[in-house]
Amino acid sequence: MAAIELNAVRPGAPMRWLKAGANDLKRAPVVSIGYGLIFVALGALLSGGLWWIGAAAWVPVALSSFALIAPLFAVGFYQISKHLDEGKAVSFSDIWLVSGEKISQVAFLGLLLIILLLGWARIAQFLYAYFASQDYTTLAEFSSWVLTHPAGLLMAVVGTIIGAGLALAAFAISAISFPMLIDREVDAATALIASVTAVRRYPLAMLTWAWLIAFWTIIGTAFFLVGLAVVFPWLGHASWRAYQDFCTSSGPSASA
Repeated sequence: MAAIELNAVRPGAPMRWLKAGANDLKRAPVVSIGYGLIFVALGALLSGGLWWIGAAAWVPVALSSFALIAPLFAVGFYQISKHLDEGKAVSFSDIWLVSGEKISQVAFLGLLLIILLLGWARIAQFLYAYFASQDYTTLAEFSSWVLTHPAGLLMAVVGTIIGAGLALAAFAISAISFPMLIDREVDAATALIASVTAVRRYPLAMLTWAWLIAFWTIIGTAFFLVGLAVVFPWLGHASWRAYQDFCTSSGPSASA
């Protein structure tokens, strides 16, 4: 397992990543937003399905669970940014051009994120069963209970703390690992260790980056998921730039 050298990253770097990600989005808007719309449609179908079966109260949990595995789906944006860097024309077919060996490594990391997702879903079920005295099927009833009832407020606090911990774990696993697998001939374990090391070694920059991702994802979701058609590609491209900042040959580096 080869060691990965990481460049030193300044605390203000995330703003530069967002700017560079926006530039990539401008250079390939049709492909990027078109790919983003696929996942907006999936989110809408998921939300609509829960409404249809009378389980609208689970929409927030479902969407937050979906966000845990978003880095896996962002692989397409890394492919687009990579092609732009190489001066190649970008098409929808380029999104899926991942070699068989790389697919297996990407799938392994994706499985870890899915395990976190399933864990969060089970924990959410347990918390709801433990704190709720009755079944709140509509989103309005559930929101009212969470915001006004002591048990609901306590559940929200406990759930937020646990969810934040799982989200941080997912972020540490995926911050630069998926772009690295697309860009280099490395195994999943090497990419994962490098990603966790980046978060551990540069916590201020990376926690700022995690907060910005969460903030813009919430903003995108607030606009009835439509905003995610732009926010998701933007953050995907920006994540590629974050990886490059850590793993290009320029700048001071330290062994991972």
